Amino acid sequence: MSYIVTGGAGFIGSNMVKKLNEKGINDIIIIDSYDDYKMKNLLGLKFIDFVDYQDGKQAIHDYLMKIEKPQAFFHIGANADVLEYNPKKMMSDNFEFSKMYCEFANSRNIPFIYASSSAVYGNGRNQGVENGEEAPHNTYAWSKWLFDQYVIANKDRFVNKVAGFRFFNVFGWGEFHKGKNANIVYRFYRFIKENNCIDLFNREIIRDHIWVEDVAEVMFQAVKHKEIITGIYNLGGNHPISHRQVAEIVIDTMIEEGVIPKADPDTYIKLIDIPEELREKFQFYTHATGQLPFITEIAQGNNKKMKEYVKTLIKADK
Repeated sequence: MSYIVTGGAGFIGSNMVKKLNEKGINDIIIIDSYDDYKMKNLLGLKFIDFVDYQDGKQAIHDYLMKIEKPQAFFHIGANADVLEYNPKKMMSDNFEFSKMYCEFANSRNIPFIYASSSAVYGNGRNQGVENGEEAPHNTYAWSKWLFDQYVIANKDRFVNKVAGFRFFNVFGWGEFHKGKNANIVYRFYRFIKENNCIDLFNREIIRDHIWVEDVAEVMFQAVKHKEIITGIYNLGGNHPISHRQVAEIVIDTMIEEGVIPKADPDTYIKLIDIPEELREKFQFYTHATGQLPFITEIAQGNNKKMKEYVKTLIKADK
């Protein structure tokens, strides 16, 4: 009666394991890679096995085929490095493995709930699933787009539910190992802690954010929710805000908590140029348009959630 979570030691995946535990589900198999720092996300969580995907696709396939009575498959693990310059590795990690996991779930007729990405929209202004402008502009985005196309092309063949969620910018506990790929709420907080100043790109950047616990809740509900059928869905807050606004939320919260002296936010912000290597691969605008109402209801109140997250970081001295 096991549940499978890929990327289960990572940021979103460990929160998915936590969510399952909160629902009384402990028979969880985690597929991920060993990393001393990332493994800290598993402290306090309950699961029955951990498998290293780096053993290879065939080894993982053979392991999966031995599982008795799997209940659901949450595929969250991915190579999310937008600066990955090895297309072969990116496509293997994010496309070939995804196909294998999807076909396994179909062979067992269990729900396959997976993480796609809003990166497939690039900087298109219309970011709805049905009639949106898809314009991937890095290898990561193309790998996610490619698997979405695989699902769409094969949906009539699937006997199970296959639901992909295009994650927008996810923030929350458990991203400490992600370095430059961490959400800007955490990155801005660390900028203040380390340099007493936030480096803010001198271009307007507006992004749609969603709290990681809301992501896990939506994915859990997707297993049985009647509105979720085989297909692709947006998963964001449906309330885009600028990087400048996020910086001000972080600064104001740190002032309120007595971490930094009270001052005008501009005191703690330094405008910088966007690095050349990022300019053609960077999303300046994201918005989860056309999102299902029940998802938007779960994901509302992000400004308050960002403040609470910063407070949690302060208390934990992260």
